[in-house]
Parts: sequence; structure tokens; C-alpha cells
Amino acid sequence: MKIVALLLAAGSGKRFGEKKQFIKLKGEPLFQYSLNTVNKIDVITDIVLVLPPEDVERIKVFSFKNVIKVAGGGERQESVFNGLMAAGDADIVVVHDTARPFATERMFLDGINNVKKGWDGSITALKARDTIKVVRDDTVVDTPDRKKLYIAQTPQTFDFNKLVDAHRKAIKQGVTATDDSFLMERAGYRITVNEGSVLNFKITTREDMVLANCLVKGKKPF
Repeated sequence: MKIVALLLAAGSGKRFGEKKQFIKLKGEPLFQYSLNTVNKIDVITDIVLVLPPEDVERIKVFSFKNVIKVAGGGERQESVFNGLMAAGDADIVVVHDTARPFATERMFLDGINNVKKGWDGSITALKARDTIKVVRDDTVVDTPDRKKLYIAQTPQTFDFNKLVDAHRKAIKQGVTATDDSFLMERAGYRITVNEGSVLNFKITTREDMVLANCLVKGKKPF
């Protein structure tokens, strides 16, 4: 069985101020943390690393597995599709944002096992702990039942051919999304959940980078 890890590291860094995937975290670029994790998972056979077009040739990759480097697109959805096309034929694909350096082997394996059991996809997600408010025009208009709410993370694992189908349908219909599960859901596929973690946070701001450094160095954040 061919199981591909599709690692996304193609961000332009506009919001962060620089390409955060290349920032050093205890001596290693941020994307390498995700690469190190999937390297340890025996059932993952191939790795596709999606990079900014201008960095594909420049970036050196350290991996025990076969790694295909591919240029990303202008948006995340396009980058994922480029990665899928570069992967060739596969059975299962695991899509992961390398801006989440602390995803665990268990998260990858739980998603893979769920798809092996017959689910079309499985997303890493965390049960909402806080009360969530829906706000419109600065006014609170709804308070959803948090028992039904989950915070989506990555890795997200899918039947490879079904994810390709969902992406092609989205392209044809002009639909864009920042979450692959959404494309699968709207295409009628069944998605389940595997357990996430508060430590599997996405590095979006400078404060997130401070927390990440504290975690890897064993220091208190404040």
C-alpha cells in the first residue's frame, strides 16, 4: 500500500513577515520537524514536500525516505492539488501543514488507520473547550452547543483518489477552501475525527513562535 505524506511548506509569509517554514527552531527549519516525524512512521512510503516556487531548488531536504519537492500555488488549495498531482498513484494521502511542528506520530497513524477501516477521511481535531460565540456586525447572534464543536487541525488523512476527485470538483465549480475536509464533505464523502492536542498549534504569529521555542527548550513562556 502506497501512503503519501503531503507536507505543506509553500506559504509566502505575508502575515508573519517572513517565510516561517524556514525559521530555525532549535537549529532546524520549522518544516523539518514535520519531516522528522513522518520519517519515523514505517507505513508512510513517500513524502511530497510543497515549497514556494522560488525555493524548490534552493532548499535542502534531510530525510530517510524518498522526498519529491514540488512548487506550491498562490493559495493553499492549489498547493495541495499540485502535491497530489506530483504524488502519482497512491492509496492514502496524509495532508499536513508544517506550520504545526508538534503533530505526533499517533495523530498520523490514527488518521491512516481510520481510512484503512473504510472511512473516506479522518481529520485531527480537538473538542472545543471554550464557549463559542457567533458575532455578526459586532453583535453576538448565537451561542452554539460546544459539545458538537471541534477545532480542526492537521494532519488530515484521506483516500487518495477521493481527495483528488473532491479537488477536481471544487476546481470545476469554482469553490475554494482552506481545509481539505470541507472539499471532501461537500463532495459527499464520509469524514471522521481522530484526537488532536492543544500542543498541535499552528504557528501564525510571533507569539506562537515564542511558545514553540519554549516547548523545544523546556522554558516557561512568561
